[in-house]
Amino acid sequence: MKLSVQEYIKKIPYYPKAAMYGSEDGWVRLSSNENPYPPSPEAISRMMDELFCVNRYPGNESELKDAISKHYGKEPENVLIGNGSNEIIELSLKAMKHGTKNKVVISEPSFAFYEIASKIYGYETVKAPLVKMKVDLGVVRDCIDDHTRVVFLNNPNNPTGTIFNGEKFTDFLKNLPTDVLVVVDEAYGEFVESRAFPDSFSCINDYPVIILRTFSKAYGLAGLRIGYGVGEKSVISFLDRTKQPFSVNVMAISAAKAALMDQKYLKKVLNNNRKGKKFLYKALKALSVEFIPTEANYILVKIGSTAESVTKRLYEEKILVRWMGSYNLDEYIRVGIGTMDENIVFVEVLKRIL
Repeated sequence: MKLSVQEYIKKIPYYPKAAMYGSEDGWVRLSSNENPYPPSPEAISRMMDELFCVNRYPGNESELKDAISKHYGKEPENVLIGNGSNEIIELSLKAMKHGTKNKVVISEPSFAFYEIASKIYGYETVKAPLVKMKVDLGVVRDCIDDHTRVVFLNNPNNPTGTIFNGEKFTDFLKNLPTDVLVVVDEAYGEFVESRAFPDSFSCINDYPVIILRTFSKAYGLAGLRIGYGVGEKSVISFLDRTKQPFSVNVMAISAAKAALMDQKYLKKVLNNNRKGKKFLYKALKALSVEFIPTEANYILVKIGSTAESVTKRLYEEKILVRWMGSYNLDEYIRVGIGTMDENIVFVEVLKRIL
């Protein structure tokens, strides 16, 4: 069968997926930046309750919006719920469609879906290279012109785990041309320890900014696919108009609200991440292996010319990490911070391979 398809669709790259998803036993899964721990018991309990209501369309988004808005000192109208923050990335591109403004600026490398989604909706992508493995907002600003419509900023940046600071972010926004939407993806924001991290939520009413967060990472709900965006009310309303009805399921909404309320669970997750990060730093230094210090729940590790083969060797030992060849970082692997047992297994096998 032959169907005519536009050339820009044919040129869209596949999303660089991990080697394996799901719940097969016996694997150390450090390839997808997941939370290695089960969700909050409160979230699990709410999911079980909702099992008896899945014959109905979800009507509880407003409850989650209320909870998120209170968490950040905002109003429910500032919040948009999405099927993962990926949906809000797409909504940003759909809502911002404009005849003469057809460019999107992204950092390179950063989360691969920005470019994929941009091309799906017919935008031209302009890439701002990292400087010393960090997003340089000056370089990003230089990429913006009269045809720019959306800018995606990943903070912490995936796959490097590095951040840009609040002072530079404010200066960037002040010097931004009018009519450009800035989407700040803070999927790993809960993990950040640096005091230089921007208070981006304070900017939403002064600048055209949407802040993305997710329940997939620190809150351990990746399998439910739920995220959210926070922005100025009118901007959020435009995105909401382009959203398909009932895109987020009833179990995800209820679990997310319970997870947000259980800050004790979140503190435990973040504490375990700090301990795992320190352990991996020490172990990698002992092996004389270079790495990029991270503000997230993964570490970009420089293996060298054998990075791809090391990834395959680890796979043979049932350890999943991500080779960064698809991000033009051929000498690197990205390693998620797992449970301490998983971290130990990874280090022992890596030591043997090297």
